[in-house]
Amino acid sequence: MEHYLSKPWYDSRPVPVFMTVFYCLIVLFQTGFWVFTEGYIQARLGDISIFSLLIYCVVSGLMGLGGLLLWSKKKSCSWCFVLALVTGLAIIFSHLRGESAAHLLSMPMFKEYALVFGIWVYSLQLRTTNYFSGSRAAD
Repeated sequence: MEHYLSKPWYDSRPVPVFMTVFYCLIVLFQTGFWVFTEGYIQARLGDISIFSLLIYCVVSGLMGLGGLLLWSKKKSCSWCFVLALVTGLAIIFSHLRGESAAHLLSMPMFKEYALVFGIWVYSLQLRTTNYFSGSRAAD
């Protein structure tokens, strides 16, 4: 009888997956809150460009989508994380035309993109385990 019962979600997913998804959703909610409280007003007044505001939304949206895909055991989550990383780094390099590499490493956004890189590497590492084998649809 117990053989036919499904496993609870906390038995089928490792703790780092739960923490990764939690982090991705926190970033999504934090960015959404910032956009609706300050970001839109700053873009409207010209303090930041509307393009930068949209790119920040795209990066956080890709992170949130990647987290949800990781939670649902889809292999395409790695693509969302790498697209978020590339888009975020493109923002940094477009704003730092004449700055040094030391200035780049001291920016507060750098640690966020370092975490995204770590999440992407972790999602690639999960491909070597049987984590994604339980998914019904192959990506």
